[in-house]
Amino acid sequence: MAWRRALLIATLLILAVVIELTVLAPLPWWGATPPLVLVVVAGVALSFGPITGAVAGFAGGLLLDLAPPALTTVGIAALILTVLGYGLGRIFDSDERPLWLTTVVTALAAGISVLATAALGGLLGDVRVRWDDVPGFLAAVIVYAAFLSLPCVPGIRALSRRVVPEAFPR
Repeated sequence: MAWRRALLIATLLILAVVIELTVLAPLPWWGATPPLVLVVVAGVALSFGPITGAVAGFAGGLLLDLAPPALTTVGIAALILTVLGYGLGRIFDSDERPLWLTTVVTALAAGISVLATAALGGLLGDVRVRWDDVPGFLAAVIVYAAFLSLPCVPGIRALSRRVVPEAFPR
């Protein structure tokens, strides 16, 4: 049923935003905060497809944009995660995909999100965008996304199959 899918995705996104902003952000990570919301959007998109991935990306991005401390222009994360959620959902048609491939694709999506955030922030006049820092952010976010995707993407897939079995006909 559609309501179970919506409830599952809303729960995953709210938990991801809360954990990313209250647990992961205050810790002294090298380079950047691990992108848990992006990894959850990737897991949803790879489980349910492009439309659901885009909706989850928009919702997760909007939650990040509006959650305190909202320091960026509202809508940047929503736009970027919407496009990435749609793109990740379009990549895989098959149910049989190796874990290493989903890890690489999620890490690349995280790298694209850093570059897109810096580019959009620079275009919109965000004074906090310093292009000297982008390579360090890029490397850190790619590594963190790869490590987070190892347990999260298969976990979201398994949870999705259990909660919404009719979405997986096989």
